Amino acid sequence: MQQWCGHAVSVPGNGHIRREIPCQDASGVWLSPRPCLIVCDGRGSAKLSHLGARAAVKAFRSQCAVMERRLANLLDTRHCNAKEWLRFCQLMARTVCQQKIELAEEHDCPESEFDFTIAFAVIGEHRIGFFQVGDGALTFQRDGGCQVVFLPDKGEFDNQTSFLHPGDEDSRKLHAVMMNANGVTGIAATSDGPEHLMFDLQTMEPGPIFNQMFTDLQAGNFPRQSSLDYLTGSRWARDPRGNDDRSLAIIAIKKD
Repeated sequence: MQQWCGHAVSVPGNGHIRREIPCQDASGVWLSPRPCLIVCDGRGSAKLSHLGARAAVKAFRSQCAVMERRLANLLDTRHCNAKEWLRFCQLMARTVCQQKIELAEEHDCPESEFDFTIAFAVIGEHRIGFFQVGDGALTFQRDGGCQVVFLPDKGEFDNQTSFLHPGDEDSRKLHAVMMNANGVTGIAATSDGPEHLMFDLQTMEPGPIFNQMFTDLQAGNFPRQSSLDYLTGSRWARDPRGNDDRSLAIIAIKKD
């Protein structure tokens, strides 16, 4: 498998800082035993959603490690089995929902208090698996261009989206797909917080910032501090939409 590099950053939005609300986003990037990345965005109206998002990221990492042999059969062989990828994603959905149930028991409150959206990608030699629920975004770079894997679930009204709940494993709100890895040189997951400056909101076409970040990361010129600097820059304070938390998980193929 080609060598990948990357990192993840989650920062509190301006509104959360003013109101002393914890960052409700959580994110992660791991390169071994295979590259993977995830972003979870806690429901803003749920006071404990940051705990749900963090638990989901941790459970995702653990489950990927436990299921490595299954992932190898799915993503590293030439045989494509889309139904098996969906079953893996359904299992992952049940796993992260179990975290919500356990948190609800621990804090003696409804599991909806730990609601989060989720978007993740797992990379193999021949295929890349993607999964998303909610209004985050998964972006990939191929042949010098970038596009999103799924359109975000925005709901009928503003600030409305889908969250994972126990029993949702067979729901239409789950978006799962495998893609040919040939030519893919970068992948990013973002929460909805930074999308107004990173995408064309009408078409969800990724902005030039993605190609710039992928190119710099591939060349070894985009460390984690660069993501932090970007997501905490003054550009966010100048726009009222910068009040939300912001997450970026990004990986790219290292240049020789």
